[in-house]
Amino acid sequence: MITKKVGLATALAVVIYIGLTTFSLAADDLCAPVKAMVGKYNTEPKIRVVGAGHLGAIYFTDLFVDTKQWWHSGSQPWHVKPRQYAPTNNIENCKHLGNETINGVETEVWTYDRPSYRQTDHIRMWVSVDTRLPVKSAYK
Repeated sequence: MITKKVGLATALAVVIYIGLTTFSLAADDLCAPVKAMVGKYNTEPKIRVVGAGHLGAIYFTDLFVDTKQWWHSGSQPWHVKPRQYAPTNNIENCKHLGNETINGVETEVWTYDRPSYRQTDHIRMWVSVDTRLPVKSAYK
């Protein structure tokens, strides 16, 4: 009788573990397209991103060429620094909102969160269906 109880307890523990793992994998799978886009974005030698900050109050342009990054906000002067690569390990809460055409480019619209030690950025990204690279972004 003890053997049956131990066997049942072990089987239940495995089922519970698999159940919890499945939810985790489902969440990871939902963010897989966003993580793939960010990974491609990091390896692209030349890329331009135009975006807006919270409530559209800050407009910015980032230009990435090899290991350098140029950026400016609004009509402010351009700045240059070493390229900042976007991490993929802290992307969460991904949602596909649908498709939109931006300047003739068919895009998928995604939202996701990127927690950091100071705050959580809420990001909306328009990703080209053809290139799988960002076309437009907005941050909160």
